[in-house]
Amino acid sequence: MVSKQMERAPQRPQIASCRYLASMLASVLLVFSVLPVSSAPLQEPVYWDVAQQIREEIFTNAELMDNASWLTDVFGPRVAKSPGYKAAAEWAVEKFKEYGISNSYLEPYEFGIGYVNEYISVHMMKPQYMSLLAYPATWSQGTNGKVQGPAVYLDFSQIESEIDLEPYRGRLMNALVLTQPKQAISTTIPLLPEGFTEEELDTMAKITVRPANPVQPERRANRATLPRQQIIDFVLAEGAAAIVRTDGRTDYGTVVVENNRYTLETKPWEVDATPHPTELVMSAEHYNRIMRILEKGVPVEIEANVRVSFSHNDLTDHNVIAEIPGTDLAHELVIVGAHLEANPAATGAVDDAAGVVATMEAARSLAAIGVRPRRTIRFGLWGGHEMGLFGNRHHVRTNFADPQTKEYKKDYENLSAYFNMDIGSGRIRGVSIMGNELIRSIFLEWMKPLRNLGMTHLFTTGLQHEAYEEVGLPGFYFEQDRKVIDNINAHGSMDTYERLVPEGLMQSAVVLATFAYHAAMRDEKLPRVAPRPW
Repeated sequence: MVSKQMERAPQRPQIASCRYLASMLASVLLVFSVLPVSSAPLQEPVYWDVAQQIREEIFTNAELMDNASWLTDVFGPRVAKSPGYKAAAEWAVEKFKEYGISNSYLEPYEFGIGYVNEYISVHMMKPQYMSLLAYPATWSQGTNGKVQGPAVYLDFSQIESEIDLEPYRGRLMNALVLTQPKQAISTTIPLLPEGFTEEELDTMAKITVRPANPVQPERRANRATLPRQQIIDFVLAEGAAAIVRTDGRTDYGTVVVENNRYTLETKPWEVDATPHPTELVMSAEHYNRIMRILEKGVPVEIEANVRVSFSHNDLTDHNVIAEIPGTDLAHELVIVGAHLEANPAATGAVDDAAGVVATMEAARSLAAIGVRPRRTIRFGLWGGHEMGLFGNRHHVRTNFADPQTKEYKKDYENLSAYFNMDIGSGRIRGVSIMGNELIRSIFLEWMKPLRNLGMTHLFTTGLQHEAYEEVGLPGFYFEQDRKVIDNINAHGSMDTYERLVPEGLMQSAVVLATFAYHAAMRDEKLPRVAPRPW
């Protein structure tokens, strides 16, 4: 999951502007105006027998949890273009082939420099010893051996000009620079509900119409600060050993290590990018202790040893592609996907080994029961996701449309739908139709065999998959039961195998397989409302 771009829909009523609804309504009316008049609406077929076979196959023979253990325990953190990612991708290709899906392969695309975190050890040495819980920020440099120096607080957000840096001149040699204020820590443990209630789902499915609010006069832009790179250049020129931040999102000892805006803007994986400084992400509790000691005027000494490696010899990374071939409509496509790449603090379990193993299980079940879909069903496990959907965007750009050249490719009109699963192993409770009311009656029929598994709701708005949305293609997100713990663990140091819920993953695989099969068997592709973007 990309930290901001890929955040799940909030648990609150869906809100849309009048302009948005008017535009969508006009599109729907336009489509209906050209439909032939019929004495009775066409009944969307439901393949109850196949849906039941899918359910029985998955509930009886699922390989989800063993596959999840391979991904999380054996291959571990699957950072883009790392040895762990490559091994996981090659393993997935072989598993698809083992399932009888012979058209399975690695799809190469140009990415950039590879990165691996090899070793980290961080300790407070003075005034008292303490082992510190910290991780290197992805794509940051190592320390070139063990370093020890003072902790110095320099709040980057308060530096408005070069004048503000002058008090730190001559103070940063070998320093570990703390770059933000203390983080507020909750004094209570949040409740961890098992999932959405029906009342919550009903509320989420509603649209509240309200006029767009004008910008309030009291709202002010944040004051201008000196560019982050300029501050970093000063810190490094003064001889600092590392910069340190806390994740700003969680506590209870979990450390969220994700690509911040600075990383996404500077793209350190590119060959000609400026190398990132050594940057540590520390648990809020340990970071705050150091800050409180400094506030008392007591010096703090920190020792750190960080070893990372970069690979420049090959700039290629890979997606995993597998296909169940179609029959009479084999040139048309239904795609089911999840991202195989993961952030390195833990092992990428809920984000997104969960989506990967559910996708693989959906593929296994369809192959096991011997389906012969009309359309080709393609399964995609994507690389480079956390850096900006690299793998998925490559697949879209190569097969469907290139938003940079504004060129449509041969399969643009052949894609019926893309179904995506990302973050969490709870049950799928619904799916967004993205304002396309022509989809509503179709999905409601497909959901009938799934209602007693908890798949009960359609959401009118919500997230689409950006790689597809930006070229005008339908990319659907499923809404899952989300425990608070899922939000805490995504990109975090506790995103491990233990966070996965087998029952939720099996149900999700049933939903993915059922939706994919029904989309592949329709007489027509799923209707589109969004016009071509250019």
